[in-house]
Amino acid sequence: MIKYDRLNAILTLLEKTGSVKVTDLSLMLGVTEETIRKDLDTLEGEKKLKRVRGGAFMPNIKDKEVPLPLRESMYMEEKEVMAKHAVDLIEDSDSIALDSSTTCLAIANQLLDTQLRITVITNSIDIFNCLKGNPRIDLIGIGGNFRRVSHSFVGANAQSDIARYLIDKSFISSSGLSLGIGPTDNSEVESLVRKQFMVQSKHNILVVDHTKFDFRTIHLISDFSKVQTVITDKKPINDEWLSFFENENIRLIY
Repeated sequence: MIKYDRLNAILTLLEKTGSVKVTDLSLMLGVTEETIRKDLDTLEGEKKLKRVRGGAFMPNIKDKEVPLPLRESMYMEEKEVMAKHAVDLIEDSDSIALDSSTTCLAIANQLLDTQLRITVITNSIDIFNCLKGNPRIDLIGIGGNFRRVSHSFVGANAQSDIARYLIDKSFISSSGLSLGIGPTDNSEVESLVRKQFMVQSKHNILVVDHTKFDFRTIHLISDFSKVQTVITDKKPINDEWLSFFENENIRLIY
């Protein structure tokens, strides 16, 4: 297949699915993954898609979140490392909140391998489905407006649902982490749900991989006064973060 036809095939698939993976395109179009990466670079240069690690998606003007199928395949090993650290912080009888991030989905998957008897509150359909068969976990699903890109419930109803609960520990992800400012998000509605989880929680734990440090997005979730612990996959490159966390009495785990 010539390049022109490949580019049109990629755009047609994007219009149907919203996102594509390099591995899938390579098999479908019968070319190497390197060729597909070059094709995606071409289309990004024409502002027809947005490249991410492992694939690409068609961005929404109002919602710049990377679609869930792509996020699930990004930084998988890093998410497993962070999920193990997170589960180590959970104790029997805890009530915990898990947001709609793929990192929290990794935490949910690891909870299946434990004997913990806990309550889990989540606005994520995928996390709900992951845990619904576990008799040791009391599962509370948060309702609201369905957000397809993240398979989650958001909006005023979701926030009011969360406000009914007192939570021991909330595990919160974010799109970025700004020094001295706080965690930020690409989505306004998702940031408000995460903020509500933090307001209701006694202990807030940010779970963010190394790429989120010194990366700023538009919607502020909270300042660092609400954060007690930060879990990441490796030591921050910027030593200012180490001093900042120490001065703010925020525990750093990596």
